Amino acid sequence: MPTSQTSSPHLGRLQPRGTRRLIYVSDPSNTTSHLSVPAAKPEELRQIVRNYASAGSIDTLVQEIFAEAMTMFWRTDKCPYDIRHQHQRLVPIMDTGVMPVEIYIDECHKQGMEFIAGFRMNDRHGHHTEFFKKLCDEKPEWVLREYKPSTRRASPESRKYGCSLNYAIPEVRAYLLAIMEEVANRFDIDGIEFNFTRLAECFPRAELSHSHSTMTGFIRQVRNMLDNARSPKGRERNLILGVRVPQQMAGCKNLSLDVPTWIKEGLINYVAPGDFGFTDFNEKYEDFVSIARQHNCYVYPQVQPRLSIDTEFLMDMPQYRAALQNFYAAGADGFSTQNYFFHWGPQFEPPGTNGAKIPAMYPAAMNDLKELKDPQSIGPDRHYTFRSLWANSKSLGEVYIKEELVLSRQKTGQRDTFRFRLCENLPSEPIPSENTLTFFTQGLSKDDALTVDINGTKIPSQNLTWTWPDDDQPPSCTIALSNPPFIYGDNHLGLTISKSSENIEEDIIVDHIECGIRSLSQAGDQ
Repeated sequence: MPTSQTSSPHLGRLQPRGTRRLIYVSDPSNTTSHLSVPAAKPEELRQIVRNYASAGSIDTLVQEIFAEAMTMFWRTDKCPYDIRHQHQRLVPIMDTGVMPVEIYIDECHKQGMEFIAGFRMNDRHGHHTEFFKKLCDEKPEWVLREYKPSTRRASPESRKYGCSLNYAIPEVRAYLLAIMEEVANRFDIDGIEFNFTRLAECFPRAELSHSHSTMTGFIRQVRNMLDNARSPKGRERNLILGVRVPQQMAGCKNLSLDVPTWIKEGLINYVAPGDFGFTDFNEKYEDFVSIARQHNCYVYPQVQPRLSIDTEFLMDMPQYRAALQNFYAAGADGFSTQNYFFHWGPQFEPPGTNGAKIPAMYPAAMNDLKELKDPQSIGPDRHYTFRSLWANSKSLGEVYIKEELVLSRQKTGQRDTFRFRLCENLPSEPIPSENTLTFFTQGLSKDDALTVDINGTKIPSQNLTWTWPDDDQPPSCTIALSNPPFIYGDNHLGLTISKSSENIEEDIIVDHIECGIRSLSQAGDQ
């Protein structure tokens, strides 16, 4: 609970609701490489679920079972089964009449976990080339050929024929609804999740920003279907509908995802806002929370192992702690994961595993998730990383407003700011060896003169520690953290250019800040 000056009276004052804290998303293939070759064993599937329960203490498993107009972990006559070799290992089990998803569901329920069937709304990895080639010949209006594959490894044919479906076509929506209806009635699931971060473009580009009523109508149909679905085991169910969406309301709106209406009409039970590939430490998730708390909808912002498009480093535990500290302060009810399997490390083939390759850090890497489930147990060793997630990308990066500070050398005396969220009870006196902020300045030279302020308070030059690397890395400046001038919540780094080098024309840019927290104020609850 914040006890000193804060940017918002609401930050840090809301406790998580309900008992669900951790939603773990398992993508279609992250566990199939663990299975025996050429035929997986049912017990292997059960052990995967037991690992989720024991190592990760996961409350809700979202196993994605549909993407690119293919099913995974089950078969149907309504669309093809996944053609990839790792998913063919499950065919012998299905040939016995048992669908692997049924094994997952049964073991989840034995372990006290919810099972949610995940649907990728328009995945564009480009794995299903032959299907979309055939579709282009028979029903060309069904295919959104203007959107290219999201991975460079996709085949040329996938780029030619497209790899996503056009939700503007009523028959496409009916096709998808029929598949979802079969899942809801055939399997003893606890709900369905729509993953719009894999991916969100569901309409032609010219219609993308004004097809809200069409998508909302589809959501209503699914909600009605779930309310009327019958459990194959005859048990009472209140099936959940969750959505995984871009982390900013404006981005959702631009993609015709009318999340506020979905919440207000009671169409969805939870929303998991997040980026397409990276963890966003800086987002104002209270924009979702403020609506969701009025309508009995839960909020689970998502974490991902990567930090931005221009770095390959994976998140470490201090960074996860920092992200969750900000999530809970914004009123989140817990968190969700995506691509967490990146932490499992390289694979090896132990003796006696029948060709199964086991990642070196699996399942041990999931142990860290337990600490993050309780806002009171998150440790003080926290590392905040504020970066431009998509740099200058012209594709996925267009759906969010990035934070950056830009000073033009043509405007001496100009001040710009960078907002960064730090939901911490900082000590009143700085401890330079414990709590610091470091910002990185692209385009800065030693002939420039800058004035630095935090929240409008000028930082004396003797309190600034500048580092000028010998390589091509940008110079950086470090400041010890204390309250004041830093506050609990949204802070603003301000820079003013008072003197500019005469021989340089490029702007001075800050789009990267790091904050390390080791010592905290003893006043109040953290």
